[in-house]
Amino acid sequence: MKPAAIKPAVSSAATIGVASLFNNHYLCPMFTFKQFIIEDAHCAMKVGTDGVLLGAWADVADCHHITDIGCGSGLIALMAAQRAPEARVTGVEIDPEAVADARANVAASPFASRTEIVLADVCRYAATAPKSDCLLSNPPYHEEDLLPPAASRATARHTSGGGMGFKGLLRAACQLLDFTDSHASFSLILPTQALPRFLPLAAVHGFHETRRTDVVTRPGKPPKRTLLELRPHPAPMHRDVLVLVAANGGRSEAYAHLCRDFYLDKS
Repeated sequence: MKPAAIKPAVSSAATIGVASLFNNHYLCPMFTFKQFIIEDAHCAMKVGTDGVLLGAWADVADCHHITDIGCGSGLIALMAAQRAPEARVTGVEIDPEAVADARANVAASPFASRTEIVLADVCRYAATAPKSDCLLSNPPYHEEDLLPPAASRATARHTSGGGMGFKGLLRAACQLLDFTDSHASFSLILPTQALPRFLPLAAVHGFHETRRTDVVTRPGKPPKRTLLELRPHPAPMHRDVLVLVAANGGRSEAYAHLCRDFYLDKS
């Protein structure tokens, strides 16, 4: 997706603004957030707005064990650790170079004592892993799109050509999530166009959609990304829309409020 042409929201080049919306090729290898720094020089998939949105949006209140499936450089895992101070956080990643970045980021953060990064294929890891009451994932997608040239990017971002498909993701989620916990949840962000394929599969695997936020750049534009919350037990459905770009070209009030604990203040 072509990034929205807007004014930078902050002066620091190390902080993501709306200008990087849905852009996973952001060039700066280091991103400074309020309580931690993310370096992703060796990670195939660079930090993007998708991960920041999910990390800020997911319901992690009162969670005890949070697992980030496909954690990349550790962004979402560290956001979860910041938001859930009593929780143990596990990030699972198959790419050794991404794991190296994630482990370094965790070690340099205030949350190292309760955040672990595991190098593993989550489909195999899930079979013997401890249960979680919260799962997070910015998962592989673009099932039918042209594969990227780098094999590591294909694994990170595509569900064909070596990447994990939606069925594999959902099977792993079924094994990792504690289905006996009525408050357990699985939150993820997907391209909106993938929902007709993903949601029926989620239902087959026993998940119920309980919250959905469609993400749009400006009012009246169609959504390109959707934040989803799935639970193993039915619950009232809540649906809304998040607009990212304000009239002045900066972050909208809603977007700024959602990410207020992470993005650096404007200078």
